[in-house]
Amino acid sequence: MGKVIEIDKNTTRSQLDKELDKLSTKKEPIDLKKYFGKVKFGEDGLAYQLRTRDEWR
Repeated sequence: MGKVIEIDKNTTRSQLDKELDKLSTKKEPIDLKKYFGKVKFGEDGLAYQLRTRDEWR
């Protein structure tokens, strides 16, 4: 969930920069390799694209 920063017309640029600096936390990279091959579609990706795009015609 994100953080809400409320500003008004009296907020200075330096105050805004301080609040934005508080948000800059580095997250651990996600290893997407562990999800590779887990979903079985049952149909070739290209065949699916051609079939769905043909519905528009």
